[in-house]
Amino acid sequence: MKTWRVYVIWTYPLFHESLRLLLNHPGIEWVGATSDHEAARSHVANLRPDIILMEEVEGGDINAETVKLLECSSMDVRIIRLSLANNELTIYHREQRNMGQAEDLLRLIRGE
Repeated sequence: MKTWRVYVIWTYPLFHESLRLLLNHPGIEWVGATSDHEAARSHVANLRPDIILMEEVEGGDINAETVKLLECSSMDVRIIRLSLANNELTIYHREQRNMGQAEDLLRLIRGE
């Protein structure tokens, strides 16, 4: 079974802790997390995660942050932006899905 290395960029502690509990799952390795977007770029470059989960908050310049993360990431990284305000997932491939269950996020990480 493949292990997916996940890095989390969060704004609110509840988001961070919720993902920490959800991602305590076989096949997922939590490689790090931060609420500092500038530090995240350095961490991502060094840790080389497969997946970056970002909390999307209203009024943030999430597109600029996504581009900066892509610039310092490996070519095959997936960035998944999560908006808890509307149960929405946005993948940097410009794919958008609505979440109905927590398992939807796990399937997305595994590429299903």
